[in-house]
This record gives sequence, C-alpha cells and structure tokens, in this order.
Amino acid sequence: MRGGWQRRKSSVTEWGKKMAGGLLEYSGLVTKTKAMRARLLGADDYTAISEYESVTDFIAFLREQPAYAPVFERHGEVAHRGQVEAVIRDSLYMDYCKLYRFSGVQPRRALQFVFSRYEINVIKNCLQSAMEGNGREITVSGGFFERHADFDLKAVMAANSVQELIQAVTGTEYESLLKELESAAEKSYADYAFALDIYYYKKVWKEITKVSDKETRQILEQIFGTEIDWQNLMWMYRAKRFYSMGEADVKKHQIPVSCRLRSAETKRLLETETAEQFVEFVRQTAYFRGKQAVLEPEDELTWERVMIRTYEKICKKHPMSVAPVLRYLYEKEHEIDLLTTALEGIRYRIPPYEIRDLIFAM
Repeated sequence: MRGGWQRRKSSVTEWGKKMAGGLLEYSGLVTKTKAMRARLLGADDYTAISEYESVTDFIAFLREQPAYAPVFERHGEVAHRGQVEAVIRDSLYMDYCKLYRFSGVQPRRALQFVFSRYEINVIKNCLQSAMEGNGREITVSGGFFERHADFDLKAVMAANSVQELIQAVTGTEYESLLKELESAAEKSYADYAFALDIYYYKKVWKEITKVSDKETRQILEQIFGTEIDWQNLMWMYRAKRFYSMGEADVKKHQIPVSCRLRSAETKRLLETETAEQFVEFVRQTAYFRGKQAVLEPEDELTWERVMIRTYEKICKKHPMSVAPVLRYLYEKEHEIDLLTTALEGIRYRIPPYEIRDLIFAM
C-alpha cells in the first residue's frame, strides 16, 4: 500500500516539475504572443479597407497600425502594389524573428519547422518570378534569413532563370530536388511548387518524431498532421471539381503522409466520381465525427476553418506551450493573405461589397 502511495507521490511530483518547467519556459513567450495577437486586424478594419479608393489610402492605413508601422518605416518609401505586398509579407518574418529570439530551446525547435516553410516559400516565389517573368517584388528581413537560411538569400532573390536559382542553392538540401525537376521533359511552376511542398511536409513529419518533449511532439503532430490531411483533401477536391483529373494524376501530387485519415478513407475519396460525392464522404471522417471532431456537419470544407478550429482546441488544452505561438504565426499569415486580396480588389477597382465578400469568405 505504501509502495503504491510512494509511486503516486513520485508521479505527482514529476508532473509538478514538468508544469513548473513549462511555465518557466513559456510564460514570457506566451505573454508576448498574446500582445502581438491583440494587434491583428478585425472585421471593422477590413470593412474600412474595402472602402478605400487607392493603393495610397491602403498604405496610409497600414502605416498607422502598430503591427505594420515598423516594417513600413524600415522599408522607407513604398509606392506601388508589388512593393506593398512584399513589405506586408516581410512583417510576418519580422514577427517570427522577435518570437524566435524570445524563445527557449523547445519552442525554437518547433519554430524551425515554420522557418523551413518560409525558406521554401521564398524559393517558390523566386521560381515563379524567374519562370513567369512577372517582376514580382521579393523581400524578407534580411539579417535573420541571411544568418539562418540554408542558401544564399541574395543569390536566390536575384535569380532570373531556373538554372540560376539551382546554382544559388548548390550544396543545399534543395539542389537535387530542383535539378531532378529541371531535367524532366515537361515541367511548369506548379510542378515545382507541388514537389517543394511535398518535400517540406515529408521532412517535417520525419523531424517531429525526433522531438524529445512529449507534449511538444504531440502538439506538432496534431498541427502539422491536420495541415497535411487538409492539403491532401483540398487538392483532391479541387482536382475533381475544377480539373477532372484521373486518380493516378491526383495521387502523384499528394503528400504521402496521413494523420487522422485512414488509408481506406483516402482510397475511397480518391475513387469518388464527383466533387459532391467527395464532400459527402469527407463529412464521414474523424474531422466531422466523434469526440475529436473539429468541424460541424454543416460546415464548409475550408482549410482556414479547420486550422482555426484545430488551433483553438489545442491552445485550450495546452495554453502554456508552443501552440499559441504557432497559432499566432498562422493567423498573421492568414491576415497577410486577406490584405493582399483587399489590395488586389482596390487596385482593380472592384466594388467594396465584392471585396468584403472575398475577404469574409476566406
């Protein structure tokens, strides 16, 4: 009897130590994240933005926002749409830098997975610019990226062709992948983008298994596992609804990883003949049914909705962890997508109500 009590006492003591350790490591970081999250734009802000008649008005509004004033000050004169998109994207990287510098060992390990995505996004943007000749402005918070990126940032950003970009990443993990794609008979920007995304998620899923802290590992599995499942689901849905692609072609662009989707479910979804049938089957998965469901039966199939609900559930269960930090970075990235959509609408003089419809549907 006494031995059992001793074991329970020891277990409670270890749990207490773990909780104390988590508070020490995350309390300051979570507090800082909450302060940054409070500066995210709200529905009233987007309503006001939709009424602007010029890009100049849009810039003036953002210059007055605490979350964007520093990045506009850093970049100086910003006049046209391409520059604005680059600057507001740079605000995400600046926020990441602040959180990374404020983090301890465990949260930094998790944040490195996010940084890998930023790296790949930079490569994808530069590839698109080089392949399509669209002259897009590409900028990032140079100091941090130059210290931590696996490639020569300036060389990648200066690349005017796929060959030049491959040369810029020579000796890095991206070289062989891009060379293999470049030698293919038929290739488009979409082929490169798919391959880079698949490479990223396979790499991250493998690295998550090496995270020593159990709670952090489980959080990362839930977040990135949900991302992977829904990347695959939304790709299958678009392929069936818009492209009428065959099963073999759809599978070629799928991430070969699954979190909550069983292999039998994936097979069944691939075999559906229509988008409507596909949606019906998705509503029978664990994302809609059971105790761990994150969506209601009447909810639409949207990446943003499932990720927001997933973050809400995880942050409620693990308030003192890396989860609130990752949620903020996700929300900030989503905010930038909304601002970019609004900016496009203003530029092309789309009616305000249509801009609002586009924003609030995202």
